[in-house]
Amino acid sequence: MARRQERRYRWRTALILAAGTGVIILAGVLAAAPLLGLRSGGPPAPGAQTVVISMAGFTPRSVTVRAGAPVQLRIENPDSQFHTDGGGWHQFAIDEIQLDVRIPPHSTKAVTLPGLSAGRYEFYCDVCCGGRVNPSMIGVLEVSG
Repeated sequence: MARRQERRYRWRTALILAAGTGVIILAGVLAAAPLLGLRSGGPPAPGAQTVVISMAGFTPRSVTVRAGAPVQLRIENPDSQFHTDGGGWHQFAIDEIQLDVRIPPHSTKAVTLPGLSAGRYEFYCDVCCGGRVNPSMIGVLEVSG
């Protein structure tokens, strides 16, 4: 009987150690993902444009697209969750088309804009860094005919 209990104890210990090792490996991969360039969002569509939003603002500040044709934007947030203002989250919003996308830290989101009429559309982040009052947190989408 003692031998049977000893075997159970060894199996239980081995399973706990294996599970613990798995959790540690997973935590390491998740922690290292930003350093390794692992991001969500997949590959960009042909013709997609990338807009980076960070604590420094939008880069580029002006994006030009053609009127009438849908366009994909990749909104990239390289900031970490350790920023005290907004927790590293950012926003890409355009009021005229009721677009409001929230981008978590260290991630990328693809946004497909519908075919828009020619004109200027302001985009902004109002989550952190002074929000729309801060000129670096505002950009312009130029839609040309």
